[in-house]
Amino acid sequence: MENVIETHGLVKRYGAKLAVNDVSAHVARGDIYGLIGKNGAGKTSLMKLILGITYPTSGTVTLFGGEKLTAARRKIGSLIEEPGLFKACSARENLYRYSILYGSDKNEIDGILELVGLSDTGRKPAKAFSQGMKQRLGIAIALLGNPEVLVLDEPINGLDPAGIKEIRDTILRLNREKGVTFIISSHLLDELAKVVTTYGIIADGKLVEEISAERLIETCSRQAKIVTPDGERAIKIIKENFSDAEAELKPDGVYLYNHTDRTAEINACLVKAGVAVSELTRSGKDFEQFFIERLGD
Repeated sequence: MENVIETHGLVKRYGAKLAVNDVSAHVARGDIYGLIGKNGAGKTSLMKLILGITYPTSGTVTLFGGEKLTAARRKIGSLIEEPGLFKACSARENLYRYSILYGSDKNEIDGILELVGLSDTGRKPAKAFSQGMKQRLGIAIALLGNPEVLVLDEPINGLDPAGIKEIRDTILRLNREKGVTFIISSHLLDELAKVVTTYGIIADGKLVEEISAERLIETCSRQAKIVTPDGERAIKIIKENFSDAEAELKPDGVYLYNHTDRTAEINACLVKAGVAVSELTRSGKDFEQFFIERLGD
């Protein structure tokens, strides 16, 4: 699948502080890429580098397969921190004013308001909107010019449950109906898990891991642990009998990440080959534990 955004060894220093540390990230077309990390981990700094708001100390950004960055960034809409709204103006008037600033087509305003669920707000001023409505209006502004990618920094931060649902539904609708690719930063794992297709885990400025939501579910939900004194040989036997087996040797045993519904067959193969098995258990871990291990305490 085509990557619409790639970063290569990206570094950003602010004096002695290393905000982004050798980050090589990959965002595929159609993804909802969740950039997850603690506050201060470097999420916003990375987004600003992608958008060209700040410039890297070293490393590069590649957009849409290598297009010139100035032109490519016109295909990206963004909402970093709080949306800058004309508070005395309606949703439609806000979009109209921004369309003039951006030089975008005013005829797309009604369609965008419909997409983000603000078409029925009439003349109600933005200052009277709920926080969730303000965030949706910020997303609407970011959609001017029909961008292919939206970069949203903590879009659900500070929202109540109803507001969070509004933003979540808007993101899913835009992704499914318009094919918009998203990068969304958050430290709220439970909410990201409801929309994200790929996670980028960032800690202390470093990209610790990129993992698809599908692979994360497999890793957390289906896992077998084999305790044996001959782990390396156990892995060899398993792969001889199950060629696509994903097995890993750790200090406390062999961990198997697929074929976990066939543990009886696996045990039989090992015993037949003379590999002693003192324990074979299936287990999993919740998403929170998975991320805690990678983000540190």
